[in-house]
Amino acid sequence: MGDLKEKKKPKNYEDFITARPEPIIFLSEEQAAVIKEHGDIIRAMVGKNLTVKEVHALYWNPEKDKYDKTIKTVYRYLEALEQVGLVQECGHRKPKDSRLTEKLFCRTANVFLHEEKEDQPKWWTGKKGKNIIQKLTILAEGLFDVSIDADAFRKLMEQYYEQLDKMLMELYRKTPESEGISEIFSKEDLYGIKYLGELVATLGVMVRNPDLCNQLKKVLTK
Repeated sequence: MGDLKEKKKPKNYEDFITARPEPIIFLSEEQAAVIKEHGDIIRAMVGKNLTVKEVHALYWNPEKDKYDKTIKTVYRYLEALEQVGLVQECGHRKPKDSRLTEKLFCRTANVFLHEEKEDQPKWWTGKKGKNIIQKLTILAEGLFDVSIDADAFRKLMEQYYEQLDKMLMELYRKTPESEGISEIFSKEDLYGIKYLGELVATLGVMVRNPDLCNQLKKVLTK
């Protein structure tokens, strides 16, 4: 039998890293505006260090068979992101059999968080959130083999998500001042931070909101 493991294509370059993203940064209004303008670059850098050429590749238009942006424009975008502290130079890439090097850029943080506003609508109250809760209702009915009061379950889940969101924000705010949290999160990528964050925040909701847990238990055990 052949080897079932997927063989990775050997890289024809070597990256020399001099800086890495912080775990979490809370965005200023200026930073939030710049992210909105250049979100494609920020998203492309999730867990990755990119060269200018790789960033430029984001703007390749196969239908027109050309780039929508020039390399000069890409440099300008990166400079704008650097100036507000969203992107940083993090090292260089050296192709094998070449003396030339390319600068590498990365995000300044794995997770960028917006400061919450009192009147800001919560995701679970919108169309997407309601659709998710509706699906959870069906899944919960199948898992617990019960008939669920959909309206009661929705209200409880909205309370749960509200408390979960508060716990997550509390955790993220403690990151810079907690050596333990910072050490763990500094070794995780965006998805690892969010996954671990939601797990521990769920524990927090259970501990701090026993009445909510009891109400959920009643709905799911009828």
